[in-house]
Amino acid sequence: MIRHWRKLLFPAFGVVAFVAIACGQRPDLETARKIQSAQENFDKAETPEEYLRSAGIYQDVSKGITNGAVLYNQGNAFMRAGERGRAVASYREAERYRPRDPYLQANLDFARGTSERPRKSVFEHVVFWQNWLSYPEKFTFLGTLGLATFALGMLSLFDIGGVIVRRTAWAGLVVTCVLAVSATYDWYRFDYRDHGVVTADEVVARKGNAETYAPAFTDKLDEGTEFVLLDRRGDWLMIKLPGGPEGWIKDDSAVVY
Repeated sequence: MIRHWRKLLFPAFGVVAFVAIACGQRPDLETARKIQSAQENFDKAETPEEYLRSAGIYQDVSKGITNGAVLYNQGNAFMRAGERGRAVASYREAERYRPRDPYLQANLDFARGTSERPRKSVFEHVVFWQNWLSYPEKFTFLGTLGLATFALGMLSLFDIGGVIVRRTAWAGLVVTCVLAVSATYDWYRFDYRDHGVVTADEVVARKGNAETYAPAFTDKLDEGTEFVLLDRRGDWLMIKLPGGPEGWIKDDSAVVY
């Protein structure tokens, strides 16, 4: 029975491993030129408008590739332009790819100001590496370990290596499953769910998708307030704030990513 499951599981993890490893991106020559242009504009900028121009070039680059350094520099440009909310959104996206960058964390904390921080889930506390490894790194580790487990599993199918190889293969299978859950959780919170940041000052959240509804909260929302997008109706966004409160805001008062 166990041998039968090995025949099914280990080849399957070989396929998963190849898919996971294939998730990388590198900028082409044209994209590299745009990045250089954005940095040159940033270095020369002196006014908010000039910093916005640099941020716009970085945004154009981000439409073609997803790169932590590009998003980080985009956030810096927005921050220099006085667009604190857009800077927070850029830094938060960059954080997915540069979670251990102390400069990014410092800039993000500064941009947030006194805004309430999103709370960590129970899963993030239990799986201690969840916010330490980047989004791509999880898939790289998953792919590498999956391929190693696949190789050991195939050896064990032909009784090569004996008990040691067989036990190592099963241990690798367990760890690969844990990494797969970790990577899937990142996919859920980063790709499946939409997040956003308030980009205007003193935004009034409503109990419904119209100005005629009563305010949803006692206090107005400050620029830099983060939220999870729950629904969209016309030009209104239904949002959920850290801690659980829900309300509706106009879409021109926030950026969604």
